[in-house]
Formats: sequence, structure tokens, C-alpha cells
Amino acid sequence: MNIKKRMGIYISIFLVILSFLTYVARDSNNFISIITNRESKDLFNKNQEVISLYKKEKNQLKPIKLFPYLDDYMNIDSTPGEYLIEIQDNKQPNRYYEVTKNEKSPLKHYLNYIPKDNLLKNKIFLNFLTGLFLIFNLRLLYIFKKEILRKKDLIFPITLLCLKILLTNSEVFSNIIMTRMNLTITSLLGLYLLLYVKNKSIKLKKDLPVNIGLWILFLMYYSGEVIVLSAILDRRILNYLVINYLALIKVATFFYVWIDSLIIILIMFLLNSIKIKKKQIIKKIEKKNFAMIGSFIILSLGVEFFINNNKYFYYLNMFEFVFIFWYIFLTDVNTMGKIKVLTLKMFQMFLHIYLFFVVTESVLIALAIVFSFLFLNLCTHFIKGTLRVDKYYIENLVNRMYLTKNSEEFKEQLSKELKKNLELKEVESIILTQRDDYKNFLLDRYYDEDEIILEKNDIIDKKYDYAVRLKSNKNPFVGLILIQNRDTKLVYEEKRYLEDIVEKLSLVASRYRFEKLQEELN
Repeated sequence: MNIKKRMGIYISIFLVILSFLTYVARDSNNFISIITNRESKDLFNKNQEVISLYKKEKNQLKPIKLFPYLDDYMNIDSTPGEYLIEIQDNKQPNRYYEVTKNEKSPLKHYLNYIPKDNLLKNKIFLNFLTGLFLIFNLRLLYIFKKEILRKKDLIFPITLLCLKILLTNSEVFSNIIMTRMNLTITSLLGLYLLLYVKNKSIKLKKDLPVNIGLWILFLMYYSGEVIVLSAILDRRILNYLVINYLALIKVATFFYVWIDSLIIILIMFLLNSIKIKKKQIIKKIEKKNFAMIGSFIILSLGVEFFINNNKYFYYLNMFEFVFIFWYIFLTDVNTMGKIKVLTLKMFQMFLHIYLFFVVTESVLIALAIVFSFLFLNLCTHFIKGTLRVDKYYIENLVNRMYLTKNSEEFKEQLSKELKKNLELKEVESIILTQRDDYKNFLLDRYYDEDEIILEKNDIIDKKYDYAVRLKSNKNPFVGLILIQNRDTKLVYEEKRYLEDIVEKLSLVASRYRFEKLQEELN
């Protein structure tokens, strides 16, 4: 089943449950909601007002507990009567509002909040930060437009990702409707990326205990998303669940916070890293990759500590999603030199949020910058390590190919070496004498310069999983290497190894191609 059908099924299940909860909670009106967008509009303000609620009973004021609901405040299971709302401000006199709740409808009180005038430069910084970050991502999308158009499954999450970046800027979109849209898009994006990675993790599907564990995590994640998102979209549902099923909403909230889609995605990457057989060619690389993914999991869990603080959570969560998307993209899409530039910039997106944290909290700037510098350099070291293939394996193979005496020996030795180094099931090396000979093995279409490793959908003989192009400057097809893998896809580092040897092997293949052309002429 493809990813679109799965998304359709899970969205349909959510809509059915949402409709059911909306129906059963239709009369759950015994709550009070104090609606304000002050936290969104004054994201940088440290002296925000304190809102308190009291109930009038026998000429006395009884404190009523309020809890945050997005940017608003709520009280659950409220009784009819007269209430007093108090707003305390350090710089202004306290303000009071008398309100009355009746039995048949909820009490919703709207506070007209006016932002502080002295925060203009901070607001400009916030808008500039979001705009710059969006442009940065659009620039990356433009650089990789060819790869993205070939991977059409990535177009939908890219659209959601851009919307999430826009909606995170609460200075522009500062009301509860936009906040709900942001969280809904986050849930859709997380579910799509999770299904996308799960669909690509072929090796994990064949490990029954791991697969069962991942399904348990997925069910915990999905149930938490469905219940909590329903409560976010409708206050009546939240009121109904808290009154009648408090334990359920507590468990669902725990799942929603701590077992989100990004955590499961990172766990799958970690398991894939563990499951890869430690071939000599990538043994050192996998150790660094393992450490890098582990650090991402710790970072992702750390973000969840800010979930009750709207100031930081939406921005941290947005940066987290952007990073995970590009990490998935890098591990799934094959590119050449451009990928190195991108990977060196991957963690720069986190630098913005740390600077943002410094501005908002006024912590010791020097310590924060030092921490950011050390952390970013450490992560860059890990990222660069995952891209590097030991030159020994490349030079050893190329030297052996240079020493071959004829085309048959070249093809035989090349197939033998690749099977040994990458533990492949079958390898067939082909030298193409005529320009159009590739049509006997590949689909007749235009191939871009950077399409070095072709996948199964371009290969005529479907027993092969990959085809590697050997090309010279003027001839796009000097030869082909057809690869049949052992029921798993090539990992990213193995693709890098093949890319690195292509240029030098193409020189050898061109020499034997020229010799074959001479033989045919003679």
C-alpha cells in the first residue's frame, strides 16, 4: 500500500473519531475560557500580566484554578454563578472584570490585549528571522529541484513544511485559529514523514521483534495525536474528556508529548544504523552516524521540555521538523557535490533559535554563544564523518582496474571487487560501444548529468536494483554497472562510494571502449 493511501486511511480514522467526540461532547458546556492572544503578540515581553479567576460565594472570593489552553486559559467542570477575572500588571493598576456563567452555555471572555510599544525592534527581529529562515529553505529547495521532482512523494511534506514555518511566526498569525492550523499541519507533516521513513526501512520490516516494537510505538503516537488534537480543535471535547476520562487524557497527553513522530523517525534511523552489517568500507562511518543520530534523539527529547512554554516550543518544534525533513532528504536522495555544502549548513538553522533564546531570556550571551559554537562544530564533525569514505577502498579498487589487461578482465574484476566490498548478490559490468546501446538496459529517456546511480524503475531487467553510469565528458554512457542487492537498499555511504569511483572507472572503461571500437573497424 502506497503512502497516499495510508495517509488517507489514518486521516479518515481521525475524522471519524473527531466526529464521534464532537457529537458526544456537544452538551459539555460547563467550562470557562478566557481568550487572549497576549503570549503570541508579546513573545519577547518578560513582564506579562498574571490572569486570575475567582468565584463569588457568600460575599467571598474563592480562587479558581486556570490552566493554559494554547494561548488562552480554561477552567474545567465550572459551575454556574458570578466570577471575577483579575489581571495583574507590574506597571499598571490591576484590572477587574465581572462575568456571569449560566448553566446552558460555556463562559467565553475575550480580553482585548494591547502589546507593549517598546518591543518594536524585537518584533522586527522575529519577522526577519522567520522570513530569512523561509528563504533559506526555499533556496535549498531550488538547489535540489531536480531531485525533488524525481521524488514526487516529497512535494506534499515540502508544502506543509513551508506552511509550518509561516504559521510559527506568531507576530503575524497570532490567534487561536492559526495556532490550531499550525498544530494540525504539524500532525499531518509528522505522520507523513513517519510513514515515508517506515516505508523506506525495508530491513526493519523483516525483523519481527523490531517491527512489533515500532508498531507499538506508532499506535501510542497515533492514539495520542488523535485524542489530543481533537481536544485542541474543540474545547468541548477537552472538557468532556477531562471530566469523564481523566486517565485517558493524561495517558494520551503523555504519548503526544514524549512519543511523537520525530522521536520514532530518529529511532528508526538508529535501528537502521545498528542493523547494517559492519562492512569494512563503512565500519568507521557507522560509528559516527550512530553517535550523531543518538545526539539528535536527546535533542528532540529536550525540545519537549518547552511544550508548556509557547514562547519557545513552537520555534524549537519548527526548527526540529525542518532539520528532520532535510536529514530524511539527504539519506534518501542521491546527489553529488551540492550535498556537501548543504550538510555543512544543516545545523546553522539551530543557531538562529539559540540566538533567539538569548534575546528573549537575556541569559549570559557569552556562555550561550560558546555553547552554540561548540555544539554546532561537534555536530558538523559528525555530519562530515558520515559522508567520508576511506580513500583506501577507492584507491585499491581503482588501482586493480588500471592493472587489468583487457575489457573482459576489467568487467570480471570490477564485478568481483564490488560484490566483495558491498556484499552484493550480483554485479554485471557492461561496456557500451555505441551511444544508444544503453537503451538495451535502461529506459529511453533524458538522464541528467548528476544522475549517476539509477534505481529499479529505470532498469529494464527488474532483477537488478541499481544501475551505475560510467560516463565521459562527451559521452553520457561509456558503460553500466548493474547491481542486485541482498533484499535491502544501498545505504547512503555505499552510494557515496560508488559515486567516488565512477569518474576514475570511467577513464578505464573509455580506454577499453576505444579498443573495442578499433577491433570492430579492423
